[in-house]
Amino acid sequence: MTSHRIATWYLIVVAAVLVLFGSGDVVGGVTVDPGITLGLSGLTPAELRTNEPTGYDVYDFATRTQGLALAAFGIAFLAIAAIPYRAGQRWAWWVAWILPAWSAAVAALYLAHGIRPEIAPPPPLVSGPAIAGIAAILLLADRASFLRARPEVA
Repeated sequence: MTSHRIATWYLIVVAAVLVLFGSGDVVGGVTVDPGITLGLSGLTPAELRTNEPTGYDVYDFATRTQGLALAAFGIAFLAIAAIPYRAGQRWAWWVAWILPAWSAAVAALYLAHGIRPEIAPPPPLVSGPAIAGIAAILLLADRASFLRARPEVA
């Protein structure tokens, strides 16, 4: 299997997972990933709801809207990975770099916000750097497929 084929399928799978995770957040809200709430606040979603019901409602709404944004990002990225990236269009390789940049930025936001040191890190703080690293390695390995291609006409 070529590096281009491997990179393409990895990007397609990650995009599909983003759509699934985003859809889960839209449907289930804050309860879908209690590790995020625990890592950021030190409280479980149930404890947060009991202690701060209005704050919980706002957080739940934000989680659902961010889930919608995540699903939309995943759908857009899926379309790019499945069609122009797979076809070897140079611009799609450059656009694909948004995945590792975004994944790393999500982890950076968690660190900037601050997490509870006594609690296991929230899952995005682990998956974000992993996705960023793997995607960057695959994109770099696949660069020859795009950089030696003939220039595209706009």
